[in-house]
Amino acid sequence: MKHYLFLDESGDHGLSFIDSQNPLFLLCGILISTNENDFLNQALDKIKRKFWETDTIILHSRDIRKCSNEFKILLDKRLKSNFHSRVNTMMKDSKFFIIPSGVNKNKYIHQNGCKSDDIYELCLSAIIEKSIQIVNKTIRESYKLDNIIEKRGKREDRQLRSHLDEILLNGTSKISKFVIEKFEIVVTFKSKKENCNGLQLADLIAHPIAQHLINHEKKNLAFEIIKDKIHPPLNKILIR
Repeated sequence: MKHYLFLDESGDHGLSFIDSQNPLFLLCGILISTNENDFLNQALDKIKRKFWETDTIILHSRDIRKCSNEFKILLDKRLKSNFHSRVNTMMKDSKFFIIPSGVNKNKYIHQNGCKSDDIYELCLSAIIEKSIQIVNKTIRESYKLDNIIEKRGKREDRQLRSHLDEILLNGTSKISKFVIEKFEIVVTFKSKKENCNGLQLADLIAHPIAQHLINHEKKNLAFEIIKDKIHPPLNKILIR
């Protein structure tokens, strides 16, 4: 059985600048089987056609929240409510794992200094580890894992692929290379323009998780919809 791991981020992974309102970097993984991914694609495309009469629209969390660009139609409160209701229902009905990993940059720098470690790579390693653990426990067939990562830039993507190659060759501190060797792992970089629904889902989900981690006392309805799909437990999401 094949699984897909879609990866998108919330916040900036650089340590040279820290937004006082959002000091968190979060990488969000969506782990989903082939059959469930087919259902997800059909469900999201149906929502797109319902509100925009085309499935070529690319859902972008920031634009949706601000009702900007193609999402200006959501300034209509009744339409916006209907849209969110349908997206929430799709989230509830779809079967997938949410695997986030993040870094509070203020705390990280306080404990580690401005090290050369790429916190994107640290988060990615944690997500790969958890994804392999989940798949390893849930199936007993051949292991196929397609990693789809949003493009960031030629240099960044090249560096990230090198990091992934290192994981596949040597494993990680928690997953041995012998476990990873059981998997047929493919890595693909895609841009937003390629209209990948899995990446769009990861984008929609990353922000509410990040906001919950920044301020868990603030009302966060989007987080309440998805929290039961999150692995690992919330207190283990942030890397220290």
